[in-house]
Amino acid sequence: MKQQASTASAAADDFLDFVGATGSPAHTVAEAKRRLIAAGFQELTDGERWELSPGGLYFTTQQGTSICAFAVGGQFSSSQGGALILGAHTDSPCLKLRPRSKVPKKAGTLQLGVDTYGGGLWHTWFDRPLGLAGTVLVSKPDGLGMEERLVRLPIPLCVIPNLAIHLTTPEERNAFSFNKETQMRPVLCKPCGSGAPAPSSDAEKEDGNAKKEDGEGEESGSNHHAELLEEVARELGVAASDIVDMDLCFMDAAASHKMGPYISSPRIDNVLSTWAVVDAIITFSQKSEAFKASQDISVICSFDHEEVGSVSASGANSALLGRWLDRALHGLGDVHMADIAARSFLLSCDCAHGLHPNYADKYQTEHQAILGKGAVIKSNANQRYATTPVLAQMVRQIGREANVPVQEFIVRNDCPCGSTIGPLLSAQLGIRTVDVGAPQWAMHSIRETAHGNDCAALSGLCLGVFEHFRRIDQSTSRL
Repeated sequence: MKQQASTASAAADDFLDFVGATGSPAHTVAEAKRRLIAAGFQELTDGERWELSPGGLYFTTQQGTSICAFAVGGQFSSSQGGALILGAHTDSPCLKLRPRSKVPKKAGTLQLGVDTYGGGLWHTWFDRPLGLAGTVLVSKPDGLGMEERLVRLPIPLCVIPNLAIHLTTPEERNAFSFNKETQMRPVLCKPCGSGAPAPSSDAEKEDGNAKKEDGEGEESGSNHHAELLEEVARELGVAASDIVDMDLCFMDAAASHKMGPYISSPRIDNVLSTWAVVDAIITFSQKSEAFKASQDISVICSFDHEEVGSVSASGANSALLGRWLDRALHGLGDVHMADIAARSFLLSCDCAHGLHPNYADKYQTEHQAILGKGAVIKSNANQRYATTPVLAQMVRQIGREANVPVQEFIVRNDCPCGSTIGPLLSAQLGIRTVDVGAPQWAMHSIRETAHGNDCAALSGLCLGVFEHFRRIDQSTSRL
């Protein structure tokens, strides 16, 4: 028990290190890439010919927000092995800075225009210190080109203040309703002494101008407030005038931390799964005997835009994974995905709904996933998840072989069911798929809760696929 607790604590700490470096899909990919390179993985450039060999470790990225890595077994065989794939996604619901974020001043404040990305629990974003992370397009010094740069500002730059209880009606308080376009604009918190105008007799005139449509009455020039550009430029070490454009996500500026055995963090859904698949392939590649003996190509992938449907050039509902696999297999010789599809398998990893002690009636009684009790197999008769009974049993067997506890989850018939990349990729590639995840509370909140045991369990189950699936598959007779 003490060793298990130690493993869970180490897994939780490592996940916190991982998620602490993120804030946008690009940062999630950058941290995954950093870890893969440190473990000996070689980057493959899209557009160039790929040359792979048994025992080789490789990775590639798409638009900086999706990533795929390959660990080619030392005994790779196109006639005996297959592709064992762990899938996840890099994005989380968030507020995104608009292309023209500068809006007219109100009450002497600078506000920013934002888009709601994905299905967030938006009321949780109020009264939080907000930072920013993402990519910035900067002019090159010679003026002849542009360069995309990562920027991360984990400091309290903005806040979306609630309206005081004294100024709301009982109906408004009970519903907590607000207009996402006009009442969810972050206030940019400039440093003291930065020249913010004090309230004056011109306040009425200022507020009158603010009632105009966004953009009216504003000075021409930049699409963003100068104060925001200066903050970003300072972090990048460039001049504000060098910034061409920005793709930035707002994030909770408060650091992630442990609460006893629990984890409090932004972006658990689904950075936790990305961490788990990266950890699994690195661990497997370093287990020399198992890796050297493997006849499979072990694969991990994590895609952008899952929270908005996965339909994009870097999303799972595209030709991207099929293209990556075809290129990798072609790089191993005259091998095609069709040759190994029947022996291939995908474990789709996305967080699961853990039983909430205050809302137990929202969960199906016989399929309740409890935080701290292990990884969760997710099933749905209407194919919102790709799991089938025989495949679920094989994953349970992997769990037993890997000494990983496994739970079950299905949604109630009177509740809607989310979905993830599993059914999309299963349909596109025509390969067997099971949807799993770590249980959590408050999915899609700005701040979510998970359990250290389940970090270790999900990573262990992922590793178990690489280590045990082939033997279990060969010993299973099917129709």
